[in-house]
Amino acid sequence: MGNIGQPKITFYIRFVIAYKVIQYQKRWNLTPRAAWLKFSEHKAFKDLMRDHFKNKTHTEYWVNNILENRNVGETFYKNHIREIIKQFPSLKIYTPNEYKAYLVKIKSRKTMGLGSLKKTIKRIRKS
Repeated sequence: MGNIGQPKITFYIRFVIAYKVIQYQKRWNLTPRAAWLKFSEHKAFKDLMRDHFKNKTHTEYWVNNILENRNVGETFYKNHIREIIKQFPSLKIYTPNEYKAYLVKIKSRKTMGLGSLKKTIKRIRKS
């Protein structure tokens, strides 16, 4: 038999929500709740919430209710988003400078060890 109750949302949706809330929180130095409310103003937020509520009937009603009523958005944060963020405690958000440094570090690793001695194969274009 299957599980009783509403089907759970996918890992991807949970990850995107947590990532964007933490990113907004870090970028604008906001509390998690304020970051969630700022994220709800994003242009792709509506599509993300449609995927979140796809298992409910009247999906558009639920999405529009979160967007139009601030109290509903705050209650949704309290009941759902806090738990989603707790699932990703070690999520690292890179600033652009940190990300560039991270890429340089990865590229420097590729030139070390036995793998760097391997000759690259030049392929001839067929025309």
